[in-house]
Amino acid sequence: MTDGKHLLELVKERIMKKTRAKRVSRGKVAEFLGVTEGKLRAWEAGQRPSADDLQNLVVLLNFAPSWLLTGEGAMFLGEETDAQKEDAPITDPIAQRMKVATEILKESGASSEVIQQAVMKILDSQNEPHTQAEEALSTPAFANDRDRSIKQP
Repeated sequence: MTDGKHLLELVKERIMKKTRAKRVSRGKVAEFLGVTEGKLRAWEAGQRPSADDLQNLVVLLNFAPSWLLTGEGAMFLGEETDAQKEDAPITDPIAQRMKVATEILKESGASSEVIQQAVMKILDSQNEPHTQAEEALSTPAFANDRDRSIKQP
């Protein structure tokens, strides 16, 4: 288990990383917290901030509490990690079709121009009745072409 002093160092490191990432000046942080820049320097040197001061700093910088304590997950509140974004289900039917088409074309070695054209066709198909677009994708010719393109080197 992590001791209190080590945890405080980790929290301090994370706060400093966040203030740099957000480009928040020491003076601005001190003003918001109602403390002096000297007090902030003392914290950076290892003096423990009060719980209230730490809470105010977290609020100013919009930290995700789990990231602050563990270093895992999104750094900012409301921010998704890459893993969360990848796992998020796609509910829009057009976005689903674009994702499937893009994956198939990438697997078959299609160029970025071909992928872009396919995505544009899918976007254009949103003006067509839904059944026409589905029929075009489910025709045997499309399935055979797709299977051949995947198998070819």
